[in-house]
Amino acid sequence: MKSQRQLQIGENIKRIMSEIFLQEDFSVIMNNIITIIEADVSPDAKNVKIFVDILGDSSKHQQIFDKICAFAPHFRYELAKKINLRIIPEIVFIHDKTFQNASAIEALITQEAQYFADPKNIENNNKIGAKKSQKSHANSGDLKKKSRKK
Repeated sequence: MKSQRQLQIGENIKRIMSEIFLQEDFSVIMNNIITIIEADVSPDAKNVKIFVDILGDSSKHQQIFDKICAFAPHFRYELAKKINLRIIPEIVFIHDKTFQNASAIEALITQEAQYFADPKNIENNNKIGAKKSQKSHANSGDLKKKSRKK
């Protein structure tokens, strides 16, 4: 569980890093939008993991993420100018793919919903289900007969 201080420092870093990204035109690289999702501060406040999400052309995501990681010392320097902490935390960027995973899951759910919305598929599924239940009832009857013979 995070302490109140860790949460406060994390929110401050998240806000300041967002400002730095906007001021230095890092919020849009190669027509992809970069969003800072969260800043996770370690208990001793010497390290911070900054979760970023990149929206846009997925073929360029790794290239953009590498560019952001290369500028981590610069971001730490800019953070030091704007935050009042005894020790400025080391910055580690993490590519957060939660939005992409959620989009993929939503697409699968939509695809399944369309499949089951089609009346032909519902009839086919009902027929298949009826055949399976008939087989299971027949198998259970066979088991009863075998158990009686013993």
